Amino acid sequence: MFFHKSKTPYSIRRMFSKFFLTLFAATSGVLIFYCIMFIRTNIDQMSYNTDTIVDFYVSSLQSEMTEVSSFIQKISYSDSSFKLLHSKSLTDSDKVVLQYNVTEMLKRHVGPNECIFIFNEDNSISMLAYGSSFSTNGSQYIYFLKENIKNYWLEQNRSQLNQWITFQDDQHTVLMKALKVKDTYVCTTIDLNRYALNQNSAQGSATFFYGFYDKEQLLTSSSGFHETGISLEDLANEDLSQQYFSKYYIQTTPIMGTDISLYYIITSNQMWMFAKTSIYIFILIAVITCAIIIYIFYLINHILVYPLDQINAATNHLEQNDATPFLANNDRNIIEYHNINHALAKLIDQKINLDKERQHEAIEKDHARLQYFYLQTSSHFFINCLKNLYNMLESGEYEKMRKMIIAFSNHLRYVFNDNLKLVSLEAELQEVNDYFNIILLDRETPMVLNTQVDPSLYQYKVPTLLIQTFLENTAKYCGGSSKLIMFDIKIDKTELEGVPVMQIRLSDNGIGYTSDMLKQLNTTDSNLFAKKQVGISNLKHRIALIYKSNYQFAFYNNPSGGACNLIYLPLIETFNE
Repeated sequence: MFFHKSKTPYSIRRMFSKFFLTLFAATSGVLIFYCIMFIRTNIDQMSYNTDTIVDFYVSSLQSEMTEVSSFIQKISYSDSSFKLLHSKSLTDSDKVVLQYNVTEMLKRHVGPNECIFIFNEDNSISMLAYGSSFSTNGSQYIYFLKENIKNYWLEQNRSQLNQWITFQDDQHTVLMKALKVKDTYVCTTIDLNRYALNQNSAQGSATFFYGFYDKEQLLTSSSGFHETGISLEDLANEDLSQQYFSKYYIQTTPIMGTDISLYYIITSNQMWMFAKTSIYIFILIAVITCAIIIYIFYLINHILVYPLDQINAATNHLEQNDATPFLANNDRNIIEYHNINHALAKLIDQKINLDKERQHEAIEKDHARLQYFYLQTSSHFFINCLKNLYNMLESGEYEKMRKMIIAFSNHLRYVFNDNLKLVSLEAELQEVNDYFNIILLDRETPMVLNTQVDPSLYQYKVPTLLIQTFLENTAKYCGGSSKLIMFDIKIDKTELEGVPVMQIRLSDNGIGYTSDMLKQLNTTDSNLFAKKQVGISNLKHRIALIYKSNYQFAFYNNPSGGACNLIYLPLIETFNE
């Protein structure tokens, strides 16, 4: 005796309520999670932006150091005017000219934050050039600064030459580098106080602090820095670098080639202010989303469930038949669905049977039509070939007739294949060559066949007699022409609406199509029983049966004369029989 566990029926209305509560809880949890991640992402983005600003500033400073260092080396060792200043036979007037030349060169290359001095101990050589940051204190200060730097280098040993070091006076902290050529010093300085680090964003705000420091002291600092309570030891502490220190975020980066480092500090409050507006918007969106879910549930509860109740009532009046196969595949135990499935089982079976019968009839009809079009095209060609053989027999051209029969037999072998199969493009091109040989044997005037085909397309499938149909038309309608007839075949890959297709362009230099013929050929439905252009008309019908709607035709005349036929076919490597 077998025992089956019975399925408990339940209402879809109650099940829908459970689904809604689950969806609402899951959505709320996801929104809360993303809100937390959103806050963290905003803070991380602010930290990343800070790091980017510092890296950009450091790289800019180091680039400027490299450029000005290269410049003073060029002045010291390569400039001819500077070298001539050390000549003992130099007159005073010549020295003035040379110093003027060197000074003008300094002025052309000195940057806004740079100052370049050239001097010697006895002041026989003295030149300078300075940028805008040094000019704010007046020209007298520049000469005062020059004397201080001169005294510094005259008192120092040569070990600090060609190195970047710091120098401070009452008004400026500069980064300087000096070269010595004979008894002359060439010294360049960069003003660290006025180097424009993010001044646009930091100006007038106490949330950004930046400056330079070395192991012994702060070299420069922003206004209000000392109020943060951050000391030199905090900046030098690697464990605190790039971490949250109290309510500040500190980023420090050393300046390569020097003993100094850059610090950049942003307050944690500033990070919150940056993210606060976005977070409020995110919370508002989350609230609106939850409200929309509740409203949709209300609508669905009244719009969806009500029709189910009505269908449930209506199915009681439907004819009940044996629908065991349909019901056996139904594993749902919803009351309304059970009632609907019992009533609709027979209707579904009948629909499936009717669909199968209709599909079978459509396949048989298409099969018959395809055979008709193919046989009509083939018989049309066979009659032409037999006429050609008869003409050769009448003319006594037996050798030409023998070649014609061989070429014709190759063609028959090709066309007597299964006409419901597509053939490779390579096989179709070989058939075109065989047919072209037949044409040459029957023509008095020569004809030229030009072929340009992408080799990668040889194995793709096309309908039989696709190209041969147009070659036959050219030979037929241009047969009486005395000029040299040329038939061009160009096949390559292209795209239509983003889908790769095979583009086939067949053209000649003959008489072209008449306007009536172009209108007929370019219509969607060609005349099945047309008396002219029978081959093309049948080809269009065959392609329509094979590809349904995945193809395109275009017929037109070339501006220089002759017919042109453009065909787009899908790329098919295999064809299901």
